[in-house]
Amino acid sequence: MDLSEIRDGVENFCMEVERERYLNRAGLKDELNVSAVYTRYAYLLEKGLISDVRRRRRRSSGEEERRSRYLQAFLMDGYLSMAVKELTDRSETAQSKETVRVDGERVPFRLAAVRVTNEPDRSRRARLFRARNRVIEEVINPILRRRMERLHEAARELGYEHYMALYQDVRNVDFMALERLMREFARQTEPLYLRHMGQAVQEKVGVLLEEAEKHDVAFLFRAKEFDGYFKRERAVAALRRALARMGIRLDEQPNIGIDVEERPKKSPRAFCAAIRVPDEVRLVIMPRGGREDYASLFHEAGHAEHFGCVDPGLEVEYRRLGDNSVTEGFAFLLEYLTLDENWLRQNIPMGERVRDCLRLGYLHKLYFLRRYGAKLSYEVRLHADGLEGMGEAYRQTLERSLGFRHPGSHYLIDHDDGFYCSQYLRAWIFEAQLRQALEERFGEEWFGDPRAGEFLLSLWADGQKYDVTELAQMLGHSGLDMGPLLMGIRRRLG
Repeated sequence: MDLSEIRDGVENFCMEVERERYLNRAGLKDELNVSAVYTRYAYLLEKGLISDVRRRRRRSSGEEERRSRYLQAFLMDGYLSMAVKELTDRSETAQSKETVRVDGERVPFRLAAVRVTNEPDRSRRARLFRARNRVIEEVINPILRRRMERLHEAARELGYEHYMALYQDVRNVDFMALERLMREFARQTEPLYLRHMGQAVQEKVGVLLEEAEKHDVAFLFRAKEFDGYFKRERAVAALRRALARMGIRLDEQPNIGIDVEERPKKSPRAFCAAIRVPDEVRLVIMPRGGREDYASLFHEAGHAEHFGCVDPGLEVEYRRLGDNSVTEGFAFLLEYLTLDENWLRQNIPMGERVRDCLRLGYLHKLYFLRRYGAKLSYEVRLHADGLEGMGEAYRQTLERSLGFRHPGSHYLIDHDDGFYCSQYLRAWIFEAQLRQALEERFGEEWFGDPRAGEFLLSLWADGQKYDVTELAQMLGHSGLDMGPLLMGIRRRLG
């Protein structure tokens, strides 16, 4: 099969998978049937074809090497997903159908997680949390364990020593170096984190940090006390206004469809579906109100603008594939408008409570950075050493970084395939560098300057041709630099 056929197949495969997921999550279709799409495109995921693309990559250089690497990464991802598709379906079905019994009531498994974050009574919250954990231990973990074993087997089938070696090759990321960088970040921020987190948990939950559990922190960051300021009915208007001030008008972007219709089975969380890039992008919203809801909406709008503004003449590898840290970085850039004091004062009337909102928001950000750094440390061990003893390794690693109790039973359900945690980490670092560049060029209120919008449009046009390290270099840095990220957190929490 020649490369043009492979590329056409990849384009159509991505389109069909994304459309299927969009229809299901938007509440327009009950059944999710991604497995059928994988079956139709199984010819793309054969070992022989993947080996051929891998050989092409080794023989090439420059742009051809980059395109071949992006193709190889996509095809290997697909091969691994194909190898576990039945187990994935079983896990998703179990999480959809299982119920949690607590206080004589049966609660759907997934709804139980939402209830936990909203439950103010600590004893009831703990009962919900533990009942949900029993389902994880007894029903879901046996499936996820076999799924993980099969992923590790599939990586070896593709000729790699282990799963980590595969992703280190095709992502072109040194996971060990990133893990060391995050360990140093954790060391530098530890006093700041422990002071603010300890105080917040004591005030909101009424226990010491070392006595707190995962459900306590979920409740803390739900931040219901700010719901009244982040009005449900104003969310979409706030997004439109934010983009318009940068000269980007959603009404003039017919390729970016906004779905705000309420449906019983629609996902309560905003999401972006890049069905045909850039011609058919959907921003799906069911506003609920609250700080977290606004942050989620703006994050997904960052994805939608990025994919919707890609140069349509770019090769499929650059429009659809590449380094997802790039699109996550652009998503974080818009999301963190909700953590910008000037933006908040201009758009969310909350008086001096803005300081409290920002303090909690930056603590949440610091928590996420430390959490994902710890997840990377754990996943490096998991994917290089295997599953034995990993429940305890997960518990110890997360507790050491975050200071509160974690159940070892979450060692597989709190995991994203393909070292996606590393892409979030690189995106956070890049976003801070990009925001610093915008402030230097257009001032602290860059988000109100159409020239900043033009600058972002020029970056978005390149899709994911360049990775975040290259983009950081284009901004004048030597590469990814923790400095701007660390400085922003210290400035707000220090």
